Amino acid sequence: MKYLIKAGKLYQIDNGRPGIKLACLKTPYYPIKKAILSPDGRIKLYADIKSCQGGEVSGERIYVLSDPLNQTVLSGIPIYSDNLSLLSGMSVNQIRLTMEHRLFDLFMRSTREYCIMDENSWVAVRLVHCTEGGWSVEADPVFSPFILMGLFIFCRYLDKENEFITD
Repeated sequence: MKYLIKAGKLYQIDNGRPGIKLACLKTPYYPIKKAILSPDGRIKLYADIKSCQGGEVSGERIYVLSDPLNQTVLSGIPIYSDNLSLLSGMSVNQIRLTMEHRLFDLFMRSTREYCIMDENSWVAVRLVHCTEGGWSVEADPVFSPFILMGLFIFCRYLDKENEFITD
């Protein structure tokens, strides 16, 4: 299925044009914890970054999509690269995702392109920044519009993690 994310709203593409609005982000857009809303304004999911205590690394960050009852729908752990320099710090370009006991990997191919692959290396979601603004999304129907918005937020989290990293 094809979608467009523009100005915090997810639209399904019908006949090559944006159709009905399927999901949106609650404003303001700048806090880390974000609410994902249905078209009628009901909160469907929250996206957030939490610190995980007792993991392999103390204070490890975990990206979480949770429902209004605070039950985890999807979670992901950023995978940091091994190349570390004093000036650049550690970069991250992958998130290991878990949804309903299924594993996916979100890869940051560039600041303009992300893909989510399943265990068999099949591309389940592809997000590409459009030159005219917004994000083009191609996704497997297994992901609801609300989860797609959450995955988009995870992409933005990745981008922020690398914001001040230099090569």
